[in-house]
Amino acid sequence: MNKHSTARIASLLALALSGTALAFSEPPAPGGDGPKPGGGGGRQRPKFEDLDKNKDGFITEDEVSKEQWERMKKRDKDNDGKVSKDEFGAPRPGGGGPRPGTGPKPE
Repeated sequence: MNKHSTARIASLLALALSGTALAFSEPPAPGGDGPKPGGGGGRQRPKFEDLDKNKDGFITEDEVSKEQWERMKKRDKDNDGKVSKDEFGAPRPGGGGPRPGTGPKPE
């Protein structure tokens, strides 16, 4: 074997090993930036704590953009003009439930 063949084999071996290491690496920690189960790569919902700018336990119109409030006010179940953490975490009106094919399997 000549020097070029040895170098080529060493390069291919290093490439193969790095691919194997990536395949067996640990998934992201819960709450990390990795893909979400059943997720389709869509937009991630912001955290309640990030939207509650004044940390009073509610999200109000003055704490989010006009577009965000238009979506968020649908969650204001008691119509008090603010969204609590419970209201924020509830399934979205009109279809926040499980995606088709992700629920329990019929027996």
